[in-house]
Amino acid sequence: MANDRNFSVAPALLLALALLGGTAQASGGSPESSSCQFTAFVEETDPAGLNVRAEPAPTAKVLGKLPSVWSDGSGLRVRVRVGVTASANGWFKIREAADDDMLTGQAPRPVYKGEGWVSGRKLVVKSQAKAGRAAPSPGAPATIRLQDDSLFDGDSTVAAGRPVDCRGRWVQVEYEEARFPANLRPLQIAAAARAGVPKGRFRTWLNKICGIQETSCDGL
Repeated sequence: MANDRNFSVAPALLLALALLGGTAQASGGSPESSSCQFTAFVEETDPAGLNVRAEPAPTAKVLGKLPSVWSDGSGLRVRVRVGVTASANGWFKIREAADDDMLTGQAPRPVYKGEGWVSGRKLVVKSQAKAGRAAPSPGAPATIRLQDDSLFDGDSTVAAGRPVDCRGRWVQVEYEEARFPANLRPLQIAAAARAGVPKGRFRTWLNKICGIQETSCDGL
């Protein structure tokens, strides 16, 4: 625990993180992708739904759509669940989308269940980790903690971040500091987490990703 609270990161590690966080692009070709395996949720508020595209680009062919967030009008919000298998340049390759009819209490909405790409700006993830790390490894330095060692799985915390990259079962999430609830502040944030991102934002790597919306996941 004491080592986890040491938030100093060596310059060499900062350089390594910059290289890791950037997505290489082959000359004249598509962005290189990194492979991963985790569950995310669709954070789309447009009633028209979220476009699933053939390539990781906003102009790529639309293959299908995923429904927007469902709400009962009293605060319950239910998102479509997707499996993620790769990332490239802030986009994520998804498959096996499913509506959570157990939560909505209604018939499942039609969803595109095939493979395709969606922007990370339209996804959220739920992590049961106690610390975000400088790299996708449990031995990497901790770069962020929430107050009282809270997990990254609260509704407000989930809504405050968007995935930007992934490696295996790790997800790099970019958070907007102002969107965190007051009871989780002050945040403990290392300088490395703010490097290369707009003011008021930070990035960190999280594991223990939970694919259940309303309860915690066992065994993480």
